[in-house]
Amino acid sequence: MAEEIFINKKEDIIIPFDYIGDELWQNNTERIITALDELWSNDKANPIPIEEIQALELRLGASLPDTLKLFYQTFGIADIGEELQQFSDIDYIIKIWEPHPEYGPDFTAEDMTILPSLITFSEYLGNGNMFCFHKDTKEIYYFDHDSQPYITKLFNSFDDYLKGCLVFAQADLFGDVEQDLVEQWAEEIVCDLVGEDIVRKWMY
Repeated sequence: MAEEIFINKKEDIIIPFDYIGDELWQNNTERIITALDELWSNDKANPIPIEEIQALELRLGASLPDTLKLFYQTFGIADIGEELQQFSDIDYIIKIWEPHPEYGPDFTAEDMTILPSLITFSEYLGNGNMFCFHKDTKEIYYFDHDSQPYITKLFNSFDDYLKGCLVFAQADLFGDVEQDLVEQWAEEIVCDLVGEDIVRKWMY
């Protein structure tokens, strides 16, 4: 059983790994996900067999980022504080508006250069904003339905996205201090990891 996590000071927040695959990543990620599952009364997600991942890649005509595949094989579609999509929902984001393009966002010319290459994999708290990976570069882009440009590159890899999610999610594991304070600490840590501009776009 994973050791419980209680955040009472900034140093209690776990930075789970430098990169997915390093010696810390699996144990620390499991510890955080297990603590969140217990807090939210989630059933533990099942690892996804490589055959299912390969079937998804065949449907997409594109490979998933290697570290995203490793995450699925290790933890499945686990709750990371944001909503990883079920495999049946993962697709090219441009297909969302194909049936009724008149209802789609007024994408800029800059958006349109990248849009056909983006494949969704995660939703930001179910509010319509989504994270995508680029089918060729595997970089992570954010679709924000509220403001132009609607498409913004946020991370070079899935590793940085997952790391940020797992740090932010630990704000729910506050101990004898106010949750607002733990949220502030988590944001400061993620700002140090990826930069204030990225956090502002992601969270605000």
